[in-house]
Amino acid sequence: MIFPAETRTRAAATGRRPLARVGTHMRSLGMLLLGLVLLLPTVAMADDDVPTLAYLRFGNSPSFQLTDKAVLDMLEAYGYVSADERASLQGGNDLHGEKINILYREAGFDLPTANLMVEDALDEGADVLLTLSTEVGFIAAGAISEMANPPVLVFAIVALPYAAGIAEAPCIKPDNITGTEMFVDTEEWFAIPYKQNPDFANLGVVLDPNSPSASGYEAGLEQFVLATGANVEIATATSAPEMALAADTLIDKGVDAIFLPPRTSSPAGLPAVVTASYGVPVYSALVSDVIYGVTVGNGFEGWYREGVIAARMVIGHLRGELDIARTSIAVTPSFKVAVNLDTAGSQGIIISEALLAEADYVIEDGQGAGADLESLGFNLSLPEMTLEERIAEDAAFLDRLHCTPEMIAEQRAALEAAGE
Repeated sequence: MIFPAETRTRAAATGRRPLARVGTHMRSLGMLLLGLVLLLPTVAMADDDVPTLAYLRFGNSPSFQLTDKAVLDMLEAYGYVSADERASLQGGNDLHGEKINILYREAGFDLPTANLMVEDALDEGADVLLTLSTEVGFIAAGAISEMANPPVLVFAIVALPYAAGIAEAPCIKPDNITGTEMFVDTEEWFAIPYKQNPDFANLGVVLDPNSPSASGYEAGLEQFVLATGANVEIATATSAPEMALAADTLIDKGVDAIFLPPRTSSPAGLPAVVTASYGVPVYSALVSDVIYGVTVGNGFEGWYREGVIAARMVIGHLRGELDIARTSIAVTPSFKVAVNLDTAGSQGIIISEALLAEADYVIEDGQGAGADLESLGFNLSLPEMTLEERIAEDAAFLDRLHCTPEMIAEQRAALEAAGE
């Protein structure tokens, strides 16, 4: 079972419309970041033969840093950036290079700043947008949807791209858009709490109503209720303080567990959720959230892998070897489980042997705590190979994403059947 898609039809591209806006609240931090974005050095566009890549990230965290590293590892492996140029980028500068210009931007997990960041990239004439997070992918897709000559958009770390309205199906999408889905198998995700408590019956969920994927999560929860008969309580939160209040509300309602769906927003509120949830395990669909103290992370862990895939798409396009219009949105099913025994102990919870048997990663006595994803065994580097071997491997991967007429027809039929 996966979360159902919410399909939307995009208008023909005839011009440019105002940016899609996610969220309504401007914070003082956002105002500061807006000003900083405007002050960032811009890339000179004198050489039209050099492509301009806008690499647009929603925020910075240990998890996002793995995706960031993967993208830069790939660009360096293909010779688009040198080690010195990479160091300059990571120092916060844009790049005007011999082989590529890069607008290297980050929005501090602030939605108004993310909107401005996308607008700035379009004003700078970016040829390719590589976005990191559901929020920035959604904003960018809306911003370019009515441009006469839109740039290519490759998105990464996007949860439920179909429910978010970025695309309708893997091959049913705007011709200038593709990317990679942050996939979580919800059947496996919902099964994990039963490993801890076979009598599990009351689920509490913290949802961000500003998330473009919120409607998809709600639909998936409805399916869970129908399939299991469990009771689901939903509390909403759009900020770290609100997450703590949401957890308090759910605990007061007597939930057996608290679930956190896939999230590409700031992890700042996670410790407060755990603190508020004494005696109740907190499960996150992001395995890496155990470093922020959640009791169990069960689901997505491919932060580095997804950066590699997105970079493959960008590089294939830059090399003239990839037809974005016929490149399917990628999905790489995988499911991992991490258990934080330190958190469980502080919550007065004894983790069952059945759940421990499922664990791929375990934090105990402070091992792997903090921001140390490497000690948990997360992949952090490209495999050693020659450039020729890498080109062949990447080309074979991208070839498997080619949308055939049969695939397109099948997906259209499925969408039509779902809409009846």
